Amino acid sequence: MSGRQRRRLVVICIDGGLPGIIRDHDFFDLRKVLPAVPGTPVHELRSIYPSSTAPSHASFLTGTHPNGHGIVGNRFWERESVAEIRRRADDPLSAFHPYERTSLTAPSLLDWFARQGASAAAIHFPQTFSRTARVAIPGCYCLYAPARDLVVPLPPAVDAAADGRVTLSCLGHEPTLYLRLAQRTGALTIGDGDAAVVVTDGSPPVRLDIPVSSGSLSVAVSWTRLERNRIRMKLGTAVLTMGFGGLDAAPRRRAGDGAASLHVEYTASPQHDFHESPRAEWVERTALDVLEEHDPDVLFVRFNQADHAQEFLYWHAVRGTVGEQSHAWQQILDTYARIDACVQRIAEAVGEQGEFLFFSDHGIDYVETHLSPNRVLTDLGLADRMVFQGDSNCAYLYADTPLGADVEQRLQDALRTLDPSVDVLTPADRARWGIPVSSPRVGRMTVACGQHIEFQYGEAAAARTSVASASHGHFPSDPAMNGFYRCFGRAAALPGPPGDITRAASVVRAIWSRIAQGI
Repeated sequence: MSGRQRRRLVVICIDGGLPGIIRDHDFFDLRKVLPAVPGTPVHELRSIYPSSTAPSHASFLTGTHPNGHGIVGNRFWERESVAEIRRRADDPLSAFHPYERTSLTAPSLLDWFARQGASAAAIHFPQTFSRTARVAIPGCYCLYAPARDLVVPLPPAVDAAADGRVTLSCLGHEPTLYLRLAQRTGALTIGDGDAAVVVTDGSPPVRLDIPVSSGSLSVAVSWTRLERNRIRMKLGTAVLTMGFGGLDAAPRRRAGDGAASLHVEYTASPQHDFHESPRAEWVERTALDVLEEHDPDVLFVRFNQADHAQEFLYWHAVRGTVGEQSHAWQQILDTYARIDACVQRIAEAVGEQGEFLFFSDHGIDYVETHLSPNRVLTDLGLADRMVFQGDSNCAYLYADTPLGADVEQRLQDALRTLDPSVDVLTPADRARWGIPVSSPRVGRMTVACGQHIEFQYGEAAAARTSVASASHGHFPSDPAMNGFYRCFGRAAALPGPPGDITRAASVVRAIWSRIAQGI
């Protein structure tokens, strides 16, 4: 059985999807393309703490809190030294283990499906892949690096063309690109021997997809001439796509159709140069490829574009001027509509025999204050032996040796002086919120901050900064952190909504059991 006659389950996360927006605009209603398929209303889905991507997806997959599955934040460490943490903290490849399946300390839905004899695949879905596991399901995951400009010298032209080379250092890879500038036409050819694009001076960006050892790098490229033999190359947000379990992440059939967006998104939030990474249409196309080539019983797909849009735009949508609010809301809604169009095409390809579960891992709220706990360590003279890392609203203190009582008190006093909302969580607090009471992953101290405030972990000049931003990660008692849940299909529409994200795994198992029984 294949194509539109295939009974399969498709689980789609709309990262950061807000139940109010989805309900009010009827997004992700598959009856638009599959009118005979029954569905459920949009339900609120309570998140966990920290209510962020990595821990929330782990709760979805395992049915437990961080004290069970071990994913205590979007960023955590274990037994690394302070020096090692500081060295690796800004390297995306060294710091994304919270998203890997091997970091889970509880069995997940993938283990359960394997026991049922059901095949699975995953597109950009946390905790479904690993760089070290010997056996992996077909899947891929994306990381991204900031946009930047490069000034490139070119030698004098020979035969009306100037040839040069530039090394693109990005996400642990350093591919060397060759450049050939046709002086007469102003056409610049950029390539690496396997792939090449041509872009003219001042023309719109083109997408360059470069095979690398771990998969593929995708980046938007444009350029302008500075002098006769110097050019400025503008590189958009670069996306590294890593493939696992037999999924080939290298560019192949559609050269120039990689994960990176060609343009800066979310312009209602000024002064940023973020290109969507990965773009929604690439997620859709990759999901359709996996369905065709691997034919899984269960497909996990994550669209993270709504979360990105809201992180850039939500403050402007709720706190800006009337004009700013209108512009920001429209761009947020446009992003949802873009994802919705991708989802509808996936559903149409799967057909009315498919079962579909939609959810979001968390909500969003505006942020007006950034706090730097590492700046506090510097000011106290403790930065040489301690470092904070963690999540938006939950910071963990890692130290090479236990804290003395006097140091702990000085630090607590300084943090509370920094902001009255900052609270050091006791073991009872951690147990109440589902955070491990004792684990190397939570360090030697767990610190929470209040609503509309977010921790930052870089080397900040000031310990406290006013911002116009948005984030997630706050306590799940805050309704703004709620995600959503919605299902379509003969089996998927039958179970009641899970209520909170830790109960979703049991609903998924119930749906698959009905599918297996032919219900």
